[in-house]
Amino acid sequence: MLFASRPSCIKRLLVVEDDPLVAFDNERTLKHAGYDVVASVDSGEAAVVLLASEQVDALVLDLALAGDMTGREVARVARDRGIAVLLVTGKCPDDAGDIALACLNKPHSAAALIGALRAIETMICQNKAPRKVSGLQTYWRPEAA
Repeated sequence: MLFASRPSCIKRLLVVEDDPLVAFDNERTLKHAGYDVVASVDSGEAAVVLLASEQVDALVLDLALAGDMTGREVARVARDRGIAVLLVTGKCPDDAGDIALACLNKPHSAAALIGALRAIETMICQNKAPRKVSGLQTYWRPEAA
């Protein structure tokens, strides 16, 4: 747990991914990095239920999900509740900046996933632009001082 003692404003994550192997790998990587993974779910409907009942600081969210609800819809629900969204998808959509703080392209390494979350932490916890992470697009808008 190399990163576990590092102070962070993002502690509790929800992984929303319809591929069970990717979800398992992401959850394992995030737990090893010191995050508390509330759950891994494969549908937007399950994600929204958890967002209503659990304290979640950020979503690690794929756009293609099981069920009828899309990743975009889940991202909008999270955004409206003040929850940070990291899209993790095969191709970042043109409107990603409207629904997320950052978008990480698949496939990605464990280090890139952790780096992407650290970038989001820099944006929301320190209100500054993050360092560059391979495969990551950020949509940082500094808050007014």
